[in-house]
Amino acid sequence: MKTHGQNMHANVKLKKSALWASAAFLTTLPTPGIASTPRQQPNILCIVCEDIGPYLGCYGDTVAVTPNLDRFATQARRYTRMFSSVGVSAPSRASLITGLYPTSFGANNMRTSSASPDNDARVKPYEAVPVAGVKCYTEFLRAAGYYCTNNSKTDYQFNAPITAWDQSSGKAHWKNRPEGMPFFAIFNIAVTHESQIWKRAKEPLVVNPDDITPPPYHPNNKISRRDWAVVYGNIAAMDRMVQKYIDEVREAGLLDNTIIIWYSDHGGPMPRQKRALRDSGTLAPFMIRFPDGRFAGTVDNDLRAFVDIPATILSLAGIKPPEYMHGKAFLGKYKEAARDYIYGARDRFDAKTDCQTAVRDRRFRLLHNYMPEQSEFLDINYHRNIPTLRNMMELYNEGKLEKLPSLWFTKPRPTEEFYDIEQDPHEMNNVIDDPRYAKDVARLRKKLAEMDAAYNPFAGKPESALREHLWPGGEQPRVADPVFTRAKRKLTIECPTPGASIAYQINGEGLARGHWKLYTGPLTIKNGDKVTAVCTRIGYKPTGEIAYNY
Repeated sequence: MKTHGQNMHANVKLKKSALWASAAFLTTLPTPGIASTPRQQPNILCIVCEDIGPYLGCYGDTVAVTPNLDRFATQARRYTRMFSSVGVSAPSRASLITGLYPTSFGANNMRTSSASPDNDARVKPYEAVPVAGVKCYTEFLRAAGYYCTNNSKTDYQFNAPITAWDQSSGKAHWKNRPEGMPFFAIFNIAVTHESQIWKRAKEPLVVNPDDITPPPYHPNNKISRRDWAVVYGNIAAMDRMVQKYIDEVREAGLLDNTIIIWYSDHGGPMPRQKRALRDSGTLAPFMIRFPDGRFAGTVDNDLRAFVDIPATILSLAGIKPPEYMHGKAFLGKYKEAARDYIYGARDRFDAKTDCQTAVRDRRFRLLHNYMPEQSEFLDINYHRNIPTLRNMMELYNEGKLEKLPSLWFTKPRPTEEFYDIEQDPHEMNNVIDDPRYAKDVARLRKKLAEMDAAYNPFAGKPESALREHLWPGGEQPRVADPVFTRAKRKLTIECPTPGASIAYQINGEGLARGHWKLYTGPLTIKNGDKVTAVCTRIGYKPTGEIAYNY
């Protein structure tokens, strides 16, 4: 059996050949342009797992036990270059729900809801605040007639607006929609999360640790191999859960009108993977299956980013993505050309802060370190639960850790790092000063400066300044109360706060008792009706429930 290490090298060869050779008041949503009638709209199911890179058989990993996703890959298009902007959950999910780079609206520190050190002061919790008019993209789907459910993780760096979902809870399910209504549903699988390396450490293993050779930034010892075996066991458990969600669609007779998307929320869970800007932390597996068999068994090798996913889902539903999105649709009616560069940034994680930005093209990555005096390793208490990390720290402090794993702990580090990922897939050899790469270094250096300026206005600045910019005076901005205007049997609801969204009920009901509808235009009401509205905007404090009696 091939070891994990042999598999990593095999993947490099595979990518070079088969895989890489193949790709005023702004209070209501505008009426979207729909490509088809509501009953013809495809259902869209997203199955999201956590904290894994492309460690699946269908991606060439010979250790992985993933029969269901391997079979799914024969029916789907598989993406080999899908990147999150950083290797951690909340900033990635902020991007996945808005179509914006998290750095652009204060969503890149992990987490904004947690206190953090900042120049020896404590930064109080806050919410990220995008510019007026930015919505959770699911609002556009709801406005187009979709029933949208989330089960159940949000973690967006802001409280999810009441307008984002028809249902968002552990009980949320597309089966709860009204008869005949198209659905968009997300199910999150947590069994592959970093924490499960220690929480599921006693679960039966599905692979032999001795058959695994860890990547070169980990020591090749019993502790590391055991943790990797647990990771593969967690992936196998996730693989079984994915099939359950697919089977639910099949059993309901909806497989022939449902697009199914599966992906991870960023790269791997292990040390020098999670929280990293490298491929190990940001390269995520992504596959999409079409009900008519389009693209079945094909591979897309073009550069894709998480900011592209919301625009693509809207495009697949026949909805034109809003112009404010940084993402580019790579499928559907509004498909755009592939991107040439991927941007990423790294800031605070829990109580430790780093500041890096990075740009990657198909071959190279350039990293800029704003805090070169410290190592890339951040001593985060949560992270210490992983046995491999504790072992690496002990070996390093004793001077016994091998050269390549030791690079992670080395300080100071260069202000700039440059990697030829085609030749050095684990990004171990910094070639920033190699004259053979001078032209590419200059090109990516220029592009990184452009992308920093466009998407990261607070790069290198303290988080306290960011918080003050988002919440002036330290106070969360508030949404103004709704304004009701009656004209005969029509009721218009507006909000004076630019960019606000409105949810409403009539007599305590939306689609069902307690459900809140998304306001998209004047309501038809009758005598005795009670209309209740809530105004909300991302990062703002929403209004309470304001009632109007007709």
